[in-house]
This record gives sequence, structure tokens and C-alpha cells, in this order.
Amino acid sequence: MKRNTRSVRPLVYIALSSLLLISIFCATPANADELYGSIRGTVTDQSGALVPDARITVTNVATGLSKTVTAKDGEFAILQLPVGDYSVRIEKSGFRTYTTSGVHLDVNQAYALNARIELGAVSETVTVEANQVQVETTTPQRGDVVDANQILNLPLIGRTWVNLQQLESGVVAASDARGEFATNGSQTTQNSFLINGTDTNDLPLNTRTVVPSEDAIEEFRMVTNTINPEYGRNSGAIMNAVIKSGSNGFHGDVFEFYRDTFLNSKDWFTHEKAIFHQNTFGATIGGPIWKNHSFFFFSYQGVRNRQPQPQGANNSSPVYTSGQRIGAAGAFTAIGNNVSPFPLVGDNGTTYPAGTPYSTIFSNGAIPTADFDPIAAKLVSQYVALTQLWQ
Repeated sequence: MKRNTRSVRPLVYIALSSLLLISIFCATPANADELYGSIRGTVTDQSGALVPDARITVTNVATGLSKTVTAKDGEFAILQLPVGDYSVRIEKSGFRTYTTSGVHLDVNQAYALNARIELGAVSETVTVEANQVQVETTTPQRGDVVDANQILNLPLIGRTWVNLQQLESGVVAASDARGEFATNGSQTTQNSFLINGTDTNDLPLNTRTVVPSEDAIEEFRMVTNTINPEYGRNSGAIMNAVIKSGSNGFHGDVFEFYRDTFLNSKDWFTHEKAIFHQNTFGATIGGPIWKNHSFFFFSYQGVRNRQPQPQGANNSSPVYTSGQRIGAAGAFTAIGNNVSPFPLVGDNGTTYPAGTPYSTIFSNGAIPTADFDPIAAKLVSQYVALTQLWQ
């Protein structure tokens, strides 16, 4: 008896779709120490004594997501915070509420926040502006952060943001034809490329494989010296990039970069402009799925170009002339004085013995078809193109 499965398939599809949606909305961020930032510090009173059991809440300005911890002994650490701007609120019974805004976290940064709270009612608030410039005191590694504003506004050939490595001291372009950069004397194959905390190095050559559109990059940190243990493996530079994310407000851009023949200069030898058309286009968009809970971000970049091979004496492939195909007089002007290893028919009809110079056998630059190898002649006629003049 044939079983009817039509009524079962929709249920299977619905179940699979439900599991997919649950996995999207309930997914937790990856716990990669090199991807997120953290806020660490102390809570003290006006005398400088540590204040225990203060309640610290940090809120991401763009997404509204927040975390709350308690400073049990006056010290606190809030870990696994995505890159972005934060506000901090500190509350303790018997003290005025302490708030600060403008706390910006970069990738793999530990932000030091030492708050001093004052005696008073919790309903009273003291607002402090965060210090935008911080001296790194939590890690010995050296490097810099390049943000989205710099990535988009600095001139880049081919829109490859990886080239911004050269902004760092000790970074030089190498001549090993791999398109990578050497850092502090290390090999170009000793760089490590991370996208959202994921290793994107090619395994055989240890070179980069995935280079997202520069419009999709929030920022990247390049570490050049005294690399932290969480990176490991490589002795060159660490390129740690973070993709932009969605927020409570919609944001994005549309771009196109156009190049055409009229923008090119003339070739030095041909005095003509090489034909070239290229369109690099794309868009990004991010926004909320569920405000203060779930977000999305999408990026696309496409490249369309037409670049024919240059046409000129330096880039042409020589073929036999029509005179050389029939062994006409004057077709072979560079015969030379080497001797023939076997008898050949000369251009005057005489058969010359082995050891006779070619210049004697073919005195007028003609090679009789009797000397042509029949197999070679057939291959030439079938597979070698006729002489053409480029217009």
C-alpha cells in the first residue's frame, strides 16, 4: 500500500523553520577574548576607601543591551562587551548615583574606570564625562586601532583595508609576490588574520583568505609587538577585524566606484589608452529585528570589469608569416652560420651534405618545402593562427 506523505512534509518544514528561528533568536555571542572589550575598575568613596557591594550597570548606547554586576569588595570587571559606546551607572545605598557616558570600547581593550562616589541620597546623581584618551596599563602588547571612519576616508587601491597595515611602524611591503606585508623583520607568512574572532588564514601558505568590504568593517586592531597569549601561533602582526552590527536604529550606505578608459594615461610605447572599465558597487544595511534584543547586518560588494590584454609589440605572440609558411625567398633572414646535421635541399635545388652551413644552403633566405617535416607542417596548418594586424 502506498503511503501518502504530502501531509507530513509541511509539518517537517515548519519544525525545521522553527528550530532555525529559535537558534537565531536564542544564539549567544561567542566567548572570544580577542573579540570583545571589558570594563574594569574600582569604586571608592571621597576618602579613597573601597566601597563594597556597589551595583554597576553598563548599557550599550546603540543596542540598549546592558549588563549588571556587583562590586563585592569594591573592585569589579564586566567582560565580553561588544565593541561600541557605553554608559555606566553605579548605585549604592547612602551614596549619590554615579553616571558616566562616552565610554568607548575597542576590540580586545580593557577599559579602566575608577569611580569615586559621594555621600548622599541615591536619587541624587553625579554625572562624569568619560576620559576619551586612556593610557594602556592592562596589557604589554603594542598596536593601534583603525576605525571605520579612517578605513572609509583613507585612499585605498582596490578598496583593500588590509593595506592600512602600512600605517604602523615597522611594516613594509614585501616582494614575494604574495601581496602581504612584513612586520618588524618577520616573514609575510607570519601574519594572522581574524574576522570576528575567527581565523581566516589559508592553511598551506598562511596568507589571508577572506577580506570583507571596507564598508562592513567596524574597526580592526593591529598588534605588532609583545603579542598577548590569546593570539598565539604567529610571530608577525595580528590583524583583528570586527564586522559592523545592527542597532536600534537603521543604518547603512550605498556605494559605487567607477573607472573608465578616459581616466587612464596613454601607454609609453603605443601612445594609446588601454581599454579598461570597472564598477565596484555594493551596499550595507543594519537594524533591529527585536528592539534591545536582536539585530541584523548585511553587506554586499560586487566587482564588474572589462580589461582586455594589451595589444602591442611587447605583448604580442609571434606566429609564422605567410612567406615562412611557403618557404618564400627572404622569409628567413636570420639563418645563421650553424651547420646542418643532415643533408638538405638548398634554395637553388641542390642537395647539400651534412655539415654544410645553413647560410650556404639557404643563401637567399628561402627554405624549400621539401625540407619541411610533413608532421610539423600539418600541425602548423591546423593549430597555428595566421598573421593578423591589430587595428
